[in-house]
Amino acid sequence: MQFGNIVVQGENLLLISGLLISYVMFYYGIKVLKIERNIMDLILNSFINGVLIWKFSYVVLHPNSVLQNPMTILYFNGGYVGVSMAIVFITVYTWLYVKKQNIPVVSYTRAMVPVYFGYFSTFAWIRVMENSQNYFIILQAIAAICFFIVASRVKAQKTLLQLLIWFHLIQFELAMYKKYFVNTGIVSKEVWLYGSLVIVFICISYWLERREREEVLEERNKGRGRKANQLALGVMVVSIAVSSIFNSQHEVGKVKSKSVLSTSLDSGKIGTNKGEIAPDFELRSITGDNIQLSDLRGKTVILNFWATWCPPCRAEMPEMQKFYENNKNNNVEILAVNLTNSERGPDAVNDFVKNKGVTFKVVLDEQGEIGNLYGAITIPTSYIIDKNGVIRDKYIGPMSYETMDRMISGVQ
Repeated sequence: MQFGNIVVQGENLLLISGLLISYVMFYYGIKVLKIERNIMDLILNSFINGVLIWKFSYVVLHPNSVLQNPMTILYFNGGYVGVSMAIVFITVYTWLYVKKQNIPVVSYTRAMVPVYFGYFSTFAWIRVMENSQNYFIILQAIAAICFFIVASRVKAQKTLLQLLIWFHLIQFELAMYKKYFVNTGIVSKEVWLYGSLVIVFICISYWLERREREEVLEERNKGRGRKANQLALGVMVVSIAVSSIFNSQHEVGKVKSKSVLSTSLDSGKIGTNKGEIAPDFELRSITGDNIQLSDLRGKTVILNFWATWCPPCRAEMPEMQKFYENNKNNNVEILAVNLTNSERGPDAVNDFVKNKGVTFKVVLDEQGEIGNLYGAITIPTSYIIDKNGVIRDKYIGPMSYETMDRMISGVQ
């Protein structure tokens, strides 16, 4: 994300925001919600550690990359797998602490749910700032704000748990329809995450309701929590069915839909903004061949501007190579434009490419003209270009495998 002349990597912005919002929510819980300090200490510690686990889970998931280039820790995180690891840690840590300190579950729920929505709102609006044209992300952020406001005014445990269930059902629905809107052929990790959270919160809600009924022995309350949870589960099942029908109805015209979407984005204007046709160019590759951008029409292209002296570029290269190896047979191409005018010479580029085992196309911008044409002031800078040569997205900073996967899935 770029603020004037300052560029902050999206993942690092999430990390910094996560740590800051932890302290904001801590004082919000104490001053506004009037929650006991020991409960807010538990939430603060669990969420901070969860954010750190999410960020540094990359070390566990990609130890070889980290050993080869420790700088990757600064730029990447564990993605959805890291999120899952953080959720598991927070759950186990909270459970043990609550039992040890004899904290009432009702009091913890009263504090945790608004804080959770506060976290989600912060992260969602950061995503909106990164991609303000994605209406699904905007809807996710608006929903999070609304649920945060409601949860801050609710005290009943059952209602708060139901808010969690309905919130994640909404996020699940948005993720499902986002998947069909961009015509991806696989269920996204986002869909799996929200679907799993819905099931988890239904189970927690049911368990707490059952325990409460057994303790209070109020016959008149029997079945209410179960009916609410069954209704939520039923809505989820119906949502899956409706989304599946929606998908099957459009499967026959899938290729046509993609064409219409690309055509609507293609204004016919040549430029470097989203929806414009990427300016064509021809450069010499490190193998001595001349490569023209327009020759790659029919493939989804990651056009990447980089240099060997650039630390984030060096961290990004292994991720790009791995992504290329796994997707080169899926009409995906990577064209890496080296800003050779800023290098010691072409030999430095050849040595770097050889040492890193790069097999995708690398071309030399010896005069810096193409870099200037595409406004590659900060590197690495990458453009996502669809099969019709239309720019669909732009990313400033190093891209992880998951980031590339998400951006390419949004185009294909």
